[in-house]
Parts: sequence; C-alpha cells; structure tokens
Amino acid sequence: MRARLIVGWLVVLTMVAAIGYAQEAPVRRLSLNEALDIARQNNPDYLTYVSARAPASWSLTNSTARLFTPTAGVTGGYTAQAAASGQIIQGFQIPATPSYHQSNLTFGLSYQLSGTSFANRGYAASQLHAADMDIAGALTLLQTSVKQEYINLLEARAQADYAEHVVNRAQEVLNLAEARYNVGQGTMIDVRRAQVDKGTADVALLQARQNVDIEVLKLYQWLGVPAPEPPHVEPTDTFPVVEPGYNQDSLVALALQANPTLRAIRAREGAARWNVRGAYSQYLPSLQANAGTGRSWITQGTTSYNQKNPWYISLGLSLPIYDAFSRNYQISQANAAQESLNQSVRKEELLVRGNVSAAYLALMTAYRTIAVQVNNRAAADEALSLATERYRVGSGSIIELLDARVTSEQAGVTYINAVYDYHKAIAALEQAVGLPLR
Repeated sequence: MRARLIVGWLVVLTMVAAIGYAQEAPVRRLSLNEALDIARQNNPDYLTYVSARAPASWSLTNSTARLFTPTAGVTGGYTAQAAASGQIIQGFQIPATPSYHQSNLTFGLSYQLSGTSFANRGYAASQLHAADMDIAGALTLLQTSVKQEYINLLEARAQADYAEHVVNRAQEVLNLAEARYNVGQGTMIDVRRAQVDKGTADVALLQARQNVDIEVLKLYQWLGVPAPEPPHVEPTDTFPVVEPGYNQDSLVALALQANPTLRAIRAREGAARWNVRGAYSQYLPSLQANAGTGRSWITQGTTSYNQKNPWYISLGLSLPIYDAFSRNYQISQANAAQESLNQSVRKEELLVRGNVSAAYLALMTAYRTIAVQVNNRAAADEALSLATERYRVGSGSIIELLDARVTSEQAGVTYINAVYDYHKAIAALEQAVGLPLR
C-alpha cells in the first residue's frame, strides 16, 4: 500500500509539473552569434580589460608628445604695496612713496631630450601592445567559455528530450505489464515494478528539465546580463560531428604565433627591454631648452603703464658623472626584470605546447568515442526490443525487460555525452590555440 501511494504521488506531481511547464512563458530563441555579441557588450571581466587600454594608449601619446614637442605653460602674478607718507627720522627726510601695483603674465616653453625619452616611448608602445593582447586573450577566453556553456545547454536539452523518450518507453512497459496482468498472463508484482520504473523515469525527467534551467543561468552569467524569467531559452545553433582535420604540429605552431596570452607576455618582455635601455641611457647627456616671454602691467600712484618682457632662450647640456651607483642599481633591477620575463615567455611557450597537444589528443579521443557509443546504443536498443518481445509473448521476465531498458537508457545517455564531449573538446582546443577553428 505504501509503495502504491508513493508511486501515485510521483505520477500526480509529474503530471502537474508537465502541465505547468507547458503553460509557462514562451521559450526565447538564442543563437550562438547573438550570445557572443551580448557577452562582448556586457561581460564584466572582459570589459575590465577593455577599459584598461585607455591609460596605456594615453601613456604612448604622452611619451610621443614629450619626445617631439615642448611643454608650454602660462604663469601669472600680482604684487601690491600701499602708499607711505613722508617722515623725518633723526633729522633725515624720508620721502613719501605712492601706492604700487604690478600684474605680470609669462608664457614659456620647455623641452628636454635624453635617451630616457626614447626608451619611454618604446616602453609605452610595448605596454599598449600588451594591453591589446590582454584584451584579445580575454576575448578568446570569453568566446570559448560562452561556446562551452552554449554546448552544455544543448547537451542538457538533448538529455531532457531523451529523458522524455525514456518516460514514454517506461509507460509502454507499464502498459504491457498491465495488459498481461489483465489477461491473466502476468502478476501484480510485474505491474508494480513497472510502475516504480515509470516513476523513476518521471523523476529523472524533472531533474533533466531542472538541469536545463540551471545551464541557462550559467550561460547568462557569462553573457553578463540577467537570465529571462522563467529561464526558458532554446539554443538555435547545432554543430555537426565531422572527423577533425587538424594537424597537431600545425596547431602548436599556430598557437606559438597567435596565442594572445603568449603574445601579451612577449610584449611585456619587449617593454622590459626598453626599460633596460632607459636605465643605460642615464649614462648619456641630456639636452634642456627653455624659452619664453611675457608682459607686465604697473600702476604707481596715479601713473599706469605696461611693458613687454623680452624673449629669453636658454640651452643646457648635462652629463651625470657620479650618482653613488644609483644607475648601476637601476640597471641591475631592469636586467633582472627582463630576465624574469624571458623565463615567463619560455614557461608560457611550454604551457601552450602542452595545452594544445593535450587538447588535440582529447579531441581525437572524443571523436573515436562517438563511433563506439553508436554501436553500444544500437546493441542496447536491439537488446531492449528483444526483451520487450520476449516479455510480450511470455518467454521473458519483467526483470529482464527492465534491465534491458536501463541498459538502453544508459547507452543513450552515454552517446549524448560523447557527442557533446566532442564539441566541448573543440572549444577547449580553440582556447588552447587562442583562435576560433570552426
């Protein structure tokens, strides 16, 4: 009685959930390109890298302007002195002085040229290139992550569709068990076992549909926008399973040239070289030049006049001789930083090689696995058909039939996993290479 009550409630809850699921808001259709566009416009992590480019760009503009143009400035001042009356101090007459007011305005140019000026511009250019590569790397990570989540959503929906197919199969088995019982060829035990199996399939369908909603939420986290309510999204793109035509050595060579993360580290290593040059340039002389002119407005008593200050130009050349080994210290620091980045480049190259090779091997294995799972699924489906027919004619048991159905269900689920593992392996290979491959 208790088992019958549990099964009854499972059936009722499943029917209620199915009716509610069908009556909810319409499903939103979402293509992969649309998802990628939304992510590029809204993903917070990616936009953080994009915003970091502006300071690097202005740094290059600033260092270029300082190299080729002087700085300019305007200074002004005002001086006032109150009038003083005449006095006799110790027999001496101190004449009276009128009030005094003076305003002045000066325009000046200043220019300095040194080896550091050239090094700073090279350093800023390398840093800007590194920022661009950081953005490219963040975009690659974003695109591959969105693709993987999009594929996860496709897989979850395929699993939900298959779970619904399993429910239909379980219902057929239950109908068959009830029909045999009604004509006296089966037992109530067979019916109860079929009912429990049907209830288990119903629960699996509910969980599969819940997993679809969860994958929608995960996808929209990458997109950087809130998921629709309710989270019913239908991915419209599909991906064919074709034999990979990639060459491992070619992929490794492509990644060593195009991987954005590796290129960003190389750009920073180039910036470190410019930093070393800047440190050594402190041994070179530097040139300073200044020029300017101005005008003053003066009021003394009741008399006012203004005068133009003449142009002035000054040139200077400086050559440092002894600085308590400060330059040696800075050169040592710059060389150490460059060597550290050299090793970072080597480390990243090894990592890229390993990641691409591993991703390639995983893709080939995933592709071969699909063929094996196709055969397994066909064999399991055939075994289920035979077991169903044997039970129908009375030569097989309900246990044999249910075992065959479970085996067929597992083979179907494993086949779906294999297909989408293949697609996710391609996305992982794209991430390792740093470029889209299909």
